[in-house]
Amino acid sequence: MTIRIFSCCALLSIATLIVRAADDKPATPTLAQALGTNVVGTHTFSPAWTGQCAVVHATGVFTRAEPPVMATNRYRLKFDTVVVTPKETVGNVGRRGLARGEKDGGYSALHAQRDSLPKDEKLKAAATTGDLVKLLGIPQGFGERTTLGTEPRNRVSWRYFALKDKGSLETLEVSALTEVRSRSAQGQAQIDSIEILRGKAAIEIKTPEKKDKKSDDEKKSEEKKDGKKD
Repeated sequence: MTIRIFSCCALLSIATLIVRAADDKPATPTLAQALGTNVVGTHTFSPAWTGQCAVVHATGVFTRAEPPVMATNRYRLKFDTVVVTPKETVGNVGRRGLARGEKDGGYSALHAQRDSLPKDEKLKAAATTGDLVKLLGIPQGFGERTTLGTEPRNRVSWRYFALKDKGSLETLEVSALTEVRSRSAQGQAQIDSIEILRGKAAIEIKTPEKKDKKSDDEKKSEEKKDGKKD
């Protein structure tokens, strides 16, 4: 009897410790809490923020039709990870940004944080890479060398987000193809083509799943059973 009582007490103690451990587990931070950390690395937050973006201005090669798959997926916004980079960042992505977490533990679609985003009018008026740098800072990533016809082009890009009032955020993505022309002022790279995307995201609200409705065959079967009972 004493052994049984001791065993029961031991099991209860273990169960209590497990429950306490579960209660002590830190909750997943919100976006605001995750943005407040200075710890270098990735920080998942919940609930995720989702939304859509769209092209608001495009010139040159960016006016070409997109493949259906790209046109469907590239305009969806989803942020569930805050990325805090070291002081000396790689690729000029900024100190802090939002991204979409991937299953392999990495992330994609990194948008750096800014207090405000430049207006479309100023971006459209930019004629050189230097003009865009004044508005957006040093291009992010490592650039890309491409060829349009026989002329080489450099592709530069930026991705930013800014928090807004009323629980929302805005995104800005700018891509430009540039080239150095012989007559350009001081050898500055001229903008050949440019694309501007803007978007909005807010807290994702998941609707409760509805129970599956009975199929017509199941309904007919139940009706037959009721008929036999009568």
